[in-house]
Parts: sequence; structure tokens; C-alpha cells
Amino acid sequence: MRDKNIFGGGNSKSMYTPLTEIEQECILRLIESKQLILNIVEWGFVEAPKAKFGDLRLGIEWRMNFDKPETPMPVHYFDLELKTRSGILLYKERQSTLYGGKPLMVAAGMYIDLVWDIALTSIDPKVVKKIMPMARGLTSRWLDRDTGNFTLFGNTKMKESLKESLVTLRTLERNNKIDTRNKTKKAENKAQGK
Repeated sequence: MRDKNIFGGGNSKSMYTPLTEIEQECILRLIESKQLILNIVEWGFVEAPKAKFGDLRLGIEWRMNFDKPETPMPVHYFDLELKTRSGILLYKERQSTLYGGKPLMVAAGMYIDLVWDIALTSIDPKVVKKIMPMARGLTSRWLDRDTGNFTLFGNTKMKESLKESLVTLRTLERNNKIDTRNKTKKAENKAQGK
């Protein structure tokens, strides 16, 4: 048996909260049935992109071939959307393409290999039940039994020390998201000449 982290995640050297087995099964089914579509807004889409996942991360890999513009142009960010073939939006994010403070330069005939790394805390139960109609009960440990809302402690029972660790973890996750948003805002400002 592998060592687990304090929250039950498969990587004992990392602090994170893992997805439930049913959430992981939902992702596996989407990948195996080739139901995922990656939309790169204003640039195109990739049907059934290569995907790798664990109990926290979903990595979407693809090659982006450019058929425009004829002359090189700067691209400061990509708007990415991960959807199902039926149109369910699973995740979206604006990703900065600044490198060394400069935008990515693209032109027709070029390509780049990309990976979109998504850290998942939970999957909306409506999505899980749509993909897996036989799923019953609570599909996420972070869904409160009484309110039906996602909350800090959800439907888990933890010792006080573990609760403190979870509060610290969620604070760090929130700070990482703020940092990503700040980098994206910087890219947006550069794109607008600010």
C-alpha cells in the first residue's frame, strides 16, 4: 500500500485534497470515451485531446498549429475552455503566454506543443451524475450535506489539527489563483498597450 498525504491523496510528499473515486471515474470515462473538447477561443479547438489525470490534476496536452496570421503577431494570452461533446463547460481559464515579460509571437506555419495543467478540488455533482447516471448520494467530499453547497469542510469529519491544515491549504490555493489572475491581468494590460 502506498503512503498517502494527510488528506488521503496519493502523493505523500504533497499537501492537497484528492478528488473522490467517483469524481476520478467521471474524468476517466470522459477521457476514454473521447468526450473532451478543448476550445482555444478565437483560435480553434481540439477534439479528444490527450489527457492525463490523477487524484488532483488533469493535464490536457495538444499541438497548436497556426494557420494565421501571415505576418508574426504577439499573443499575450489564450482563453481556454474544456467542454464535453454535449456542450457542458467543465473548466475555463485565461492563460498568459508571456515569457520573460514578452508575448508569444505566432504566424501561419508555426506550431507549439502545450499542456494545460488544471488542479481540481471537486467536480460539480450535476456533471458527475450526467456522465454517470447511476451515481447516488454525495459525489464530492466538499459538498455540505445540509445546504448542498460547496464549503470549506464539506461533509468530512476531521480532527482540529487537520482542519487547521485544510484552512492553510485553501489559503495557499487561493493565493496561487490570485497570482495567476495577476499574471493574466498583466498580459491583458500589455495586449492593450497599458
